[in-house]
Amino acid sequence: MPSSAGSEIDIANMALTMLGQQKITSLGSSNNRAVMANQRYADVRDSVLRAHPWNCAIKRDKLAKSAVVPDWGYTTTFTLPSDFVRLVNIEDPTQKYSIEAGNQGATDVVVLLSDANEMNIRYVYQLTDVTKMDHTLKHAIAVRLAAELASVLTGDSGKEQFLTQKYQSILVQAQWEDSSEHNTTETIHGGLWLESRYDNAVFRDYPDLNSDGSLA
Repeated sequence: MPSSAGSEIDIANMALTMLGQQKITSLGSSNNRAVMANQRYADVRDSVLRAHPWNCAIKRDKLAKSAVVPDWGYTTTFTLPSDFVRLVNIEDPTQKYSIEAGNQGATDVVVLLSDANEMNIRYVYQLTDVTKMDHTLKHAIAVRLAAELASVLTGDSGKEQFLTQKYQSILVQAQWEDSSEHNTTETIHGGLWLESRYDNAVFRDYPDLNSDGSLA
């Protein structure tokens, strides 16, 4: 969607305008509005990115195996992308996995643990280029930033609460918008999960079925 906001300063000024504050010319300015906006912008942006699987911020990647072997529970450690924010899904939904600190050396690195031999993922990345954000994402960041700055810049806690509620409404809107941009056909797989519903069942290799029940 088109938006007049083409930079971080534009989004910051959207937030300040919602608070009835004077716009700033740079996030590096020394006035209180610029200082507070600059301090909170990156954290707010990443928090909003993590709150929803934004279509405009999704990437696919084939993860590389790490030489580090988990102490227990899983057999393989996969290195997550440096711009990783949130996992959307893995290619093989039957694989079990866990995302946690990998305890690699002195610095804990967030990794993906699994028993799989390979791991392909879709994930939300740390989108920093405002020109690549859709209108709803820009609006969400601006509203969330305004909510964060409301009390310190205006002293009005009621305005903070109002903007927080507005932000939650934007996330609901984003869910509808993004879901309308997907067109996927699910495949139903028979297997042990189905057999487990019956006592003393004998495992059978069920054929793959399409979503309409026909053979795949």
